Amino acid sequence: MNSSAKPLVSIIIGMYKGEKYIKECINSVINQDYSNLEIILIDDGSPDQCGTIADDYAKMDSRIVVIHQTNSGVSASRNKGIDIARGDYICIIDQDDIVSSDYISYFYGLIAEYKADIALTPAADKFFGEIKEDVIDDKCEIWSSEKASIEMLYHKIIIAPWNKMISKKLLNNNKVRFNPDFFGGEGFAFSVEAYQYANKIVKGQKKVYHYRVGDPESGASKFRVASIESSINAQEYIREKFIKETPELLKAWNFSNWHTYCDCLNMMVGCKVTSDFPDLYNKLKEKCRKNALCALAAPVSLQQRLRGILFLISPYMAARVINHFRIRKFTNN
Repeated sequence: MNSSAKPLVSIIIGMYKGEKYIKECINSVINQDYSNLEIILIDDGSPDQCGTIADDYAKMDSRIVVIHQTNSGVSASRNKGIDIARGDYICIIDQDDIVSSDYISYFYGLIAEYKADIALTPAADKFFGEIKEDVIDDKCEIWSSEKASIEMLYHKIIIAPWNKMISKKLLNNNKVRFNPDFFGGEGFAFSVEAYQYANKIVKGQKKVYHYRVGDPESGASKFRVASIESSINAQEYIREKFIKETPELLKAWNFSNWHTYCDCLNMMVGCKVTSDFPDLYNKLKEKCRKNALCALAAPVSLQQRLRGILFLISPYMAARVINHFRIRKFTNN
């Protein structure tokens, strides 16, 4: 099959204060072994050189489309990219991450072979510095929409919107977009909602997405009250979007909801702001302890079950222990 016969794939990269790593990210995309690409760079009113860098790349590669807009947030940026995308399939990549040269060809190969609406892998290569290319004997599985949703709600696969390829037709026909009210948990909500409408989802194993960790400048490491509220609200949104609420799906959602509260408590403790927001802290702590038993009854890893025991005994100490072993540290700056 020649390149012109292959479907167009749109890659969306939102940019905001990302000049430190954006060139590495863009280079990894333009060097894909799958060439029929549309690369959409969304400059979300970034105050650094992201916009200029994007314009320079667009002059060198006709596949690149640059959008400059006033700062609107990550959800609005990604929605803009989806709205203007001409591709048959959509991939979303974070500005500080890198993808393997076969990222697109790998996911499209899975979709074409299994006639799926979505292709994904459960994990990414976590790195800070050099990346490691994954060479495996790939074992693929076909999942239903409910199976994929349950696996994500149990945190058995990546909860972010990246590390997957999604049919543009699926997104448009079902009006699936990022909720612009969320800037914490927005990717989780988007992914689970998209799964609801998929007839077939194929799961591979190869780690073709390289997720940068340990960067203190990452927004994911900073404490914001609004981010905590958004993450909690996103869980409620996920439940509202269930097309069919089965007992198994609800059980998985209960675990995910509890896990989100624990993540929020971890952030408060890690940022040492528990005394600054006592009402929020006590609310999170109570929820984490009260619902900890859901982890013991869930089909999750031993590590997740131990997490449940720790939060049942002492939410504060559990958060301290978990933060001690985190690669990416929290900050309140």
